[in-house]
Amino acid sequence: MESKTGNGLWTKAASVTFLVVLVQVITANFPIGKENRRRIQHALTGHLMVQVSYIIPPSVAIGLCLLGAGGMYSLLKFSPDEFRRIFGELLRKEEFEGEQLPGAFYFLLGTASTVAVAKDINTARYAVECLAIADPLASWVGSNISSLKLNANSSLSGCLACFVGAWCVGYLMLTHDTYVLSIGALVCSMAEAIDIGNDNFSVPVLTALAVENLV
Repeated sequence: MESKTGNGLWTKAASVTFLVVLVQVITANFPIGKENRRRIQHALTGHLMVQVSYIIPPSVAIGLCLLGAGGMYSLLKFSPDEFRRIFGELLRKEEFEGEQLPGAFYFLLGTASTVAVAKDINTARYAVECLAIADPLASWVGSNISSLKLNANSSLSGCLACFVGAWCVGYLMLTHDTYVLSIGALVCSMAEAIDIGNDNFSVPVLTALAVENLV
């Protein structure tokens, strides 16, 4: 029985890995602008990870995310040309030129860290979904609606869009308690807006910690 269970778990893990990679490859070839491709890829990957958490244990999810981040780093370091060939259409200029690690690396690292630090898996799911939905929403609104610039990469309109997006995600996934929703959305939007580190890591981790420890 244990052997069958183990084999089933590995099959699920392999299927998850295949689906995540498939999403990256497909979205890299969407016939739309690069930034919109990135936003769609960002949202689809995050949402897929949340759904997968209902199938595999948290420990396996953490392992797969770390394995993916390690694989991405290794491919970039040892086969940069192949890395650019596969993911080039989703990379920003500085990522393509190897000046910084791609956002997807921090996305995987942030997801693994969020699952690890969250006391409740539902909180981790909510925080990762905030990254998947509210973060690209902030990018899209900030790029299309002129407003006060908070820093080189963030604007007031984008920050407000992130807050609304995170609030709605919390309403659907966590609770209807306005205070809890507001704390989570506020921390999510602050992590997205403040230009410290990579928000693919800071958004889910800080959002999960805030919801569990500040309310």
